[in-house]
Amino acid sequence: MASQKSFESAVNSIRTFLSARPPYCNGTYPVSPEQLTLFYGSNGSNANRINLAKATPQELGKLEAACQLATFGVNNENVYDESYRKAGKMDFADFATSFDVEDSDLLNLVDHGLLEGDDEQRAIKLELYKLNVYGKGSFFRAHKDTPRSETMFGSLVIVFPTPHEGGEFILRDKEHEWEVDLAKSVSESSQQPCVSYAAFFSDVEHEVRMVTSGYRVTLTYNLYFAPVGIMPCPTVSTLAPYEQTLAEALYEIVTNDAVLPDGGYLGIGLRHMYPVEEGTDVTDFRNYLKGPDAALGRVLSALGLSWNVRVFYRKVDSREYLHSRIVDLSKWGQMCCDVIHAIMRRSGAELVQHVHIYGTRKSFYGCSCLDWSEDSEEIQETKYVQLAEVTDLEDNISQVQLYVMYGNEPTVSYAYVKLCIAVDLPFLGARSINRLQVQ
Repeated sequence: MASQKSFESAVNSIRTFLSARPPYCNGTYPVSPEQLTLFYGSNGSNANRINLAKATPQELGKLEAACQLATFGVNNENVYDESYRKAGKMDFADFATSFDVEDSDLLNLVDHGLLEGDDEQRAIKLELYKLNVYGKGSFFRAHKDTPRSETMFGSLVIVFPTPHEGGEFILRDKEHEWEVDLAKSVSESSQQPCVSYAAFFSDVEHEVRMVTSGYRVTLTYNLYFAPVGIMPCPTVSTLAPYEQTLAEALYEIVTNDAVLPDGGYLGIGLRHMYPVEEGTDVTDFRNYLKGPDAALGRVLSALGLSWNVRVFYRKVDSREYLHSRIVDLSKWGQMCCDVIHAIMRRSGAELVQHVHIYGTRKSFYGCSCLDWSEDSEEIQETKYVQLAEVTDLEDNISQVQLYVMYGNEPTVSYAYVKLCIAVDLPFLGARSINRLQVQ
């Protein structure tokens, strides 16, 4: 039997794997001068033309003047507030550019830089969103991109080679922060014209710092996963080298006889957040996981483990649930706990009992998670599923209630929540794990 120390080492390896890789990629891409021509105009006005490889300050000022004031979304409303965002915007119907991202190799760079493993081969759907002009004094404070569908996974920002200073691109993910100076990337490139780019997962907080001189001209694209058919099940031998490390850590856990000997769920909190609306079946995200989350799913499948995506509800009137759907608990106000419990159960939620990894009850909030049920006949008839928390499972009660969300557009129905993977681990006598390959 593996020691508790080796188990803790395996858990730390999983946590490190999920958080190690930056949630973005960036670089420069060479283009011809002809590809940097931009046509723009609106409301029946004559079209204007500008070459962004050699645009004068006067031409860029005219482009900025043709833009609308950029707003941002707060819940379901468009808000204009120069203390939060100051920039110009132009909708895609009002401009055209000779640079075709889909007809270039840039999308392949994004594929390999942002996605991992088998996902690098997945088709990406690209949607042109907007053109933005940041003149002197312009900025956009920290925000997350507004989710538009369950298949939207990221954004691509292209910065044209117009002279400017400032406007650094800042990304934040939990305690990590990255600064990307896209203007500097262009200025340090070769004599051939080029654009700089940054692609990132859409749940990552980001901001544009103040432009101190010149004009920062950008195109933004929304990135979607294309629909997938039946995906082949990976094997341990086909895992990428960096996925082998994760496989070894998971193998250490699931082959430990002391881990859920009577069966139950291993709960692994996902790194990224995902766009949902009320009623969303989160199991659909099995095919749309991002970055290290997708790698985690591939490794679990390669080990022959049954798993799916779930939403975790902690401390719902002293109860805890795993659910395949999003339930808006704010609708039920101050109803008694048994009524809410009945609602959750009828909607398909599984009542879970937290246990330590070695099978003993786990205490939360100063009391046993079963204390509330001792005198309840109705609850005593309820079947629990044991849940061992491998990495942190974040509470989703507050996230599915109404809250103020700052984004680049008002959101009508979608909001980001934290999800988890629940690994269905059979009891010891029925447990069969694919063996690791010795490298």
